Amino acid sequence: MKRLLGKFAIVTGGSSGIGLACAKALADEGAAVLACGRRYPSGPVQTPGLGQVAYAHLDVTDEAQVKARFAELPDLDLVVCSAGTGTFAPVIHSSVADLRAMLDVHIVGSMLCAREALRRMQPRRKGHIVMIGSHAAHHAFTDCSGYTAAKAGQLGFTRVLAAEARPYDIRVTALLPGATDTPIWDDRPGFDRSKMMQPSDVASFLISIVARPGISVEEVTVTPPAGVL
Repeated sequence: MKRLLGKFAIVTGGSSGIGLACAKALADEGAAVLACGRRYPSGPVQTPGLGQVAYAHLDVTDEAQVKARFAELPDLDLVVCSAGTGTFAPVIHSSVADLRAMLDVHIVGSMLCAREALRRMQPRRKGHIVMIGSHAAHHAFTDCSGYTAAKAGQLGFTRVLAAEARPYDIRVTALLPGATDTPIWDDRPGFDRSKMMQPSDVASFLISIVARPGISVEEVTVTPPAGVL
């Protein structure tokens, strides 16, 4: 039995890694899914059918783009905010431009998507918003100050979002994965990626949360068996 049959979902950061895996997993459970990302070309978007994934361009830091994309969607049941970027260096070598780019994607982008989702979900008094964060919000990793600041800010925003959405019966989840084998590690040698989770592991965990309407999981961390790598 497909647990999300009849649902419509939008996934940001849906061109690779965790976002793409989540889009596919949601479709496998029967949802109609729009996977969005900056890598996808601009142009007309075909509305996906149930069990299908369609692809669309979206820069989550562009307010006009976000408002236009959400406005053209049908009734919205699920939003997965997985757009992300990461640049890693010791604080002494950190770039202000890199920090601002990470804050813009993880915090501003999350706010824009959540705001437009709430505007669609509140009148219906239903929906679920999931922020794909990082366990870095709770740990001090060297060479990771900007990314950690961005993810900690995203988590703080998500906690307030959950409090404001709760009276409207809208669920909000901060899903904080540990080390996951995605392209973010391509420029970071020295890590044993064989010990990391796969994007599909995070996606299957997402399904276990969103497919249970009778419970609300507001914050959860999931890591590989080895824990913090």
